[in-house]
Formats: sequence, structure tokens, C-alpha cells
Amino acid sequence: MALKYANKKKLLLYILLAFVSACGNVVIAYVTKIMLNSAQYHQGSLDRLISVALIGAGFLIVIMFTNFAYRYIRFDIIHDINIELKKKNITYLIYQQSDSQKDGLNLMTNDLKQIETLKISNELMIISETLAFITSIVIGLINSWILTIIFVIATVIPGFIQRFFVKNIQKKSAIWEENNANYTQAVSDAINGSKTAMLYDVQIPIVSYVVKQTTKMENSLRSLNFTQGAISTIIITVADIFSFILPFLVGAILMFNGQIGAGTLVMIVQLSNDFINPVTMIWDQINQIRSTKPMWDKVDRALNFTPNIEASTSLSFSHLSLDKVSYKRNDKSIFNDVSFSLNSGEKVLLTAPSGWGKSTLLRSLIGQLSPTSGKIFINDENISGDWNKAHDYFGYINQRPFIFDRDLAFNITLGKKFTDSELQEAIKQAGLSKLVDEKGLDYPVGQNGANLSGGQIQRVEIARALLAKRPVILADEATSSLDEKLSSQIHDVLLNNPKITVLEVAHKISKKDREKFDRVIELEKLNKR
Repeated sequence: MALKYANKKKLLLYILLAFVSACGNVVIAYVTKIMLNSAQYHQGSLDRLISVALIGAGFLIVIMFTNFAYRYIRFDIIHDINIELKKKNITYLIYQQSDSQKDGLNLMTNDLKQIETLKISNELMIISETLAFITSIVIGLINSWILTIIFVIATVIPGFIQRFFVKNIQKKSAIWEENNANYTQAVSDAINGSKTAMLYDVQIPIVSYVVKQTTKMENSLRSLNFTQGAISTIIITVADIFSFILPFLVGAILMFNGQIGAGTLVMIVQLSNDFINPVTMIWDQINQIRSTKPMWDKVDRALNFTPNIEASTSLSFSHLSLDKVSYKRNDKSIFNDVSFSLNSGEKVLLTAPSGWGKSTLLRSLIGQLSPTSGKIFINDENISGDWNKAHDYFGYINQRPFIFDRDLAFNITLGKKFTDSELQEAIKQAGLSKLVDEKGLDYPVGQNGANLSGGQIQRVEIARALLAKRPVILADEATSSLDEKLSSQIHDVLLNNPKITVLEVAHKISKKDREKFDRVIELEKLNKR
């Protein structure tokens, strides 16, 4: 249940206000009963009738103002739960390091919006409808228990009807959820790949694919909505017959025999709206909540996830060694029996042709992947496949570093707190001083670093690693997309720093840069495919 993530005091206040709101129909029913019975039996005077009407109107005005607070607190609870769910889910996605942007993006946008609309809101409304039902039942029993019981028994019937449709709704909901994820990814790909599409004049097939995914998504949504609507129509029709017409017939017979007055009959009929409508609405809301099960199952994983948050510390590093490390993916061998060592302060280059598996090797070093066989040691401790033990030893410079669409300072610090001297030292060592002097740390770098050059982006990545004080910097094809001059500058920044150990992998590198390393290991000669 999503409401368990609501603020408990706000939820209690919501229940109290929902109860007051539910009294609106009771006031109308009671006023109707008094006025009709007075008129039928000529009780009291016209002044009394007017007084009753004015008192009833006064109560309704008070309830109206209460309803303002009731609606506000309802939206406030939804607001709080949405923030909590988004916080939990983005934490889960970041810590899980999923390679699937499609699933994560769809979860954070479409799925959570559907959960807000179909689950959170409906769980709150079920509370309101239940209070309206109970309040009306109590008042009805006090005034005519026979007629009230007949109405109540009749309202149970729609519940049996809807049970036959639950699986069908869940099936259609799962189909829509899958198609919606594909649609979201298609739109994302089309927007991000628009320049490529224009370059090769393939806008039409790209648009056609998005339209195809749109059609599938909309078709499945139409099917889901129609099914839910059709079921609601069936339930409402059954409710009208068994929960209104038949009980009203019984009430008319009782009035015909003089057992109840017109006011009492009209009162029970008025209250019957809160016998029938809440039950009908509750079953409809339950169906909508059930339709969110595929989405809530994904959210539930995030809600039950507890991140392992440990403050990273400066680690002492003496040496790294690989002992006959091999890795397979889907029974396909990526590399075999790789063995080498790296000592503190060394600058070592690993070379291999494109597609050899160099990036996979580096991911194994930091613990993201577990070797199929063999072991990886740091300071003689086995850290094979152990992210928690391994990753704090390494900074990582990618071929295409990720740049956040924020300012330069955030992209260097990644939101962590550092002293001004630590920040300035990292900026200086990474070769960013000129950029910072000219643009400032509040310089907006743009989406994907659009306002930065390739060399500046690589220096930002180096500054991140230096600030984190990781003893070993792994460089994954760090300069392969740069020209020879920029490549040389980046290598000077990396390799002239005696405080760090560098392990770089590359498939091509200039002879000049190659000579800057202490050792060069040709992985292809180590790899026995």
C-alpha cells in the first residue's frame, strides 16, 4: 500500500476531514426527512420548516469550508508520497548502475505518474468512500433498519461481479506498460539521434518507427481503458438494479402499508447514494489499483532497497595483480588467462585491438564484473567481483565522460563538499585553471558538455579522480577521440603527476605518448582465445 509512506499525522487529519465531508449527504437526508414528515403529518409550522432549512444550509456551508482543507490535505499527502517514491527509485536506479536507460526513464516518468493517478489517489479515495458508506449506514439503521439492511445486502452483489475481470485487467495493464516503455525509448532515441537522422536523410524511417511504437502504446492503452470502462459500466448497471430499484420497491411497499413516512423513505433513498456509490466507486478504484501491479512491483524493489552508504577514505595502495583472469559473456570468451601487475606510482599502458575486451577488463578491476575464472588482488587481498572493496581504489577516465547539464563546479565535485584549497589544487593539476579563470566555476557547461571542448571534458574527468584521492586512475581509451596535440597534453597531465598510479587501455596511441609510460603491456599476447 502506497499510503504507508504518507505522513501519519496528515493521514489522520485527512481521515477526520473525510468524515466531516461525508456528513454532507447525511445533513441533506436529515433535513429532507424532517421537512417532508412535517409536511405530510402537518407537524409544526412554516417557520419551523424555514428554520430547519436554514440550519441545514448553515451546516452545509461549514462542511463546504471543511472540504477546502480536506482537498488540500489530500493533494499534500499525494505530494509527499510522490517525493518519497521518486527519491527511493532514483536512489535504487543509481546504486544498481543499470545499463538500461529505457527502463529507468520509463519508471521515473510514466510508471510513477500512473501510480500517482491510479494507486495513491485511489487509496485515499477508498478511505473517503468507506467513511461515507459507514456514516450513511449508521444513520440509516437508526431510522429504518429493515430498509437499510436491504440496501446494504444489495450493494454486495457488484463486488462479486468485478472479481471475474481482475486477471483480464492485469494482463492488459502489463501489455500497456511494456508498450509504453518501448514508446518512451523510441522517442528518446529519435530526439537524441535527430542530428544523425538529418545527416543521412533518414528522418522518415525514424519518425515511422516512433509512430509505430506510439500506435502500439495507444492501442494497448485504449484496450485497457475500454476494458476498465466496460467493467465499470457492468458494475454500475448491476448496482442500479440490485442496490436501488429493488430496495426502493421494498420502501414503497412499507410506506404503502403505513410502516414508514415519506420523509423516512426519501431519507433512506438519499442515504442510499452513499450505500451504492461508495461501494461502486471502491470496486472501481480497487480495479484501477490492481492495474498498477506491474508498475508497483518495480517500485517495490526500490522501496525495499537499502543502499550501502559508506564514507570513502584515502586508501593505501602498494600493488595490483591479476592471476590468470578470464571472462565469458553468454558462453562467449571475451579474454583468457590475463596476468600482470601494477605497482604504486607506475604508469602502465595496456594495448589491444578494438573489440578485445579492454573496457570489460577495467570493469572487472573495479568490481562491476566478476571474472569467470582467475583472481584480482589489491595489496594481496582478493577483491574479485567485490564492488564495495574494489571501487574506492580507482578513479576512472572514460573515452566519453558523462557531463551533467549543470555548472562547471558541480561537474568537477559531483556535489561533494571539498575545501577551496582541495578544489583549486585539483583544478590546477587537471589543467583547468585557464578555463576556470576565464569562465568561472559557475559556468554552465550545457547538455553533454556542449560548451566544453573534448580536451576540457577529459580534464574535468581527471579533476574528479584527483579530488576523490583515488590512488589508481584507470583510463579507458581516454584520448582516442582527441587529436595528437590534445592527446599529448592530457597524457602530460596524467603521467607527470608522481602522486598517482595510472593504468590506461588503448587500441591506438602515438609513439610519443607511448614512450611516456613506464611499461607497455600488449594484452593480445597475454590473451589466449
